[in-house]
Amino acid sequence: MKKKLTSILAGFTTAALTLSLCTTALAAPAGKKDETGKTASQVSKTVPGRQWQREYLEGYLYYTGPAPAKVPEEEKLPAFRPAWIPEDYVLDDVLANGVPGLPEDTLSVWWSYSNGSQPLSFVCYLRPCGGLGSSVGASVSGDSVLHKTQVQGRDADFYQGDDRFGNDLIWENERGNLFHLSGHLDRAVLEKIAESVTEIETASVPEYELTALPSGARQIHRSLLPEYADTFWSLNQTGTLTFTYSTLPLGSGGDGAEETVKVNGRDAQFWQGERKTYTSTRYEKDGTPVATSVEACFNALLWTDPETKINFCLKGHLDRETLVFLAEHIRLKTGETPWKDGK
Repeated sequence: MKKKLTSILAGFTTAALTLSLCTTALAAPAGKKDETGKTASQVSKTVPGRQWQREYLEGYLYYTGPAPAKVPEEEKLPAFRPAWIPEDYVLDDVLANGVPGLPEDTLSVWWSYSNGSQPLSFVCYLRPCGGLGSSVGASVSGDSVLHKTQVQGRDADFYQGDDRFGNDLIWENERGNLFHLSGHLDRAVLEKIAESVTEIETASVPEYELTALPSGARQIHRSLLPEYADTFWSLNQTGTLTFTYSTLPLGSGGDGAEETVKVNGRDAQFWQGERKTYTSTRYEKDGTPVATSVEACFNALLWTDPETKINFCLKGHLDRETLVFLAEHIRLKTGETPWKDGK
């Protein structure tokens, strides 16, 4: 349960994947203790000066947002991100919730970075957000040690974790947006990252599309944000395909050896993943589940457009030749204007 927010996506397998941590518990179990040593029944549901409740439930501390009857139509996904991260970290994924077709309980954006071995995540939850038992915000282990600190002049909570889960830094801004920074970095580095968090005011990146797709590909999610866009497809019994592009440096997410290949005559980097068995389940009309297993590699292809400076990445359960073929069939959508040096 802990660190559901910080796991790196090796493939997007279901449209139900969200940033929110969900719980069916509506009351804390008796006898449990929070970071102050009080039992759950003694924990205040409100923190002075904040909009978000902090509650202790079943060994975890939860920050739960106000629960409006309906998210206002004018509310948009929060456009915040760190302006600075350690130089050995690159962006792996961004997952936006609250997109058309998904529940509107939570509007949040999760930025996932990695240095090749350790993840770093930053999540922003928009005010208003969810309710206890339906859409829960940030969660940290109740075993972590709380230290009070400040971020951008506002009170913040730093949780000293362990080697397995790392550390957490949680705070609100003056508008009531909740921020959750988590990773295997010390307090000083996490606070430096947090101090750099700013609202992105640039326009969204232009829309690119794949003009060729594998047979049976079904789009299940799409995000279009300032500086970043992605699209996810499920493939017939063969896993997933992800198309990502950004003006920010991208990581491949690949764990295999790097190989230089050509995309439209220009250098690109390909990573061959480990061959694994993947199992998918479909259901007959009578509800009978039918499991199908296939062997496939999760591979990645990464390259940069020298004119626009936009970084592109294709990842999925497809071989090198197929990924290169798809990369050579990426085009701007009709009516879009290509960028020149990010402009």
